[in-house]
Amino acid sequence: MTVSATNIDHIVISSNDSGTVAQTFADNLGIEIKRKMIRPGTSAQLAFAKLQEVVLEFAGPPRVNPDEEVKARLWGMVLAVPDIEAAVAHLRALGHTVSDPKPAVQPGAAIATIKDGTSGVPLALIQYNAISAEEH
Repeated sequence: MTVSATNIDHIVISSNDSGTVAQTFADNLGIEIKRKMIRPGTSAQLAFAKLQEVVLEFAGPPRVNPDEEVKARLWGMVLAVPDIEAAVAHLRALGHTVSDPKPAVQPGAAIATIKDGTSGVPLALIQYNAISAEEH
């Protein structure tokens, strides 16, 4: 069985101050920050921009230490798949460690993290319309 990703859904940039990093991207590269939110459960600070079909997600901790130098890193990529359960099963059958799908921040979406077999590139899978409103 072949399971294929359809596209890059989003790229995550992690930092100790997501608001400042998102604003730096906006100011220097002309990227419009479309949405900001606090992640339920962790209180992580998130900001989002869209470059054509790819979303940039800026993620940071709930609180910022103003005395710390702002540092950011590319956390990883999230690939869209048509069937996350099949993709997870396929990767596990190949011997890779993959988290169970769980509800994503995006309503109705499920996400799973690939823990190995990516040559060190942090990678996750996402499927939209995977979870009914009652389950999310």
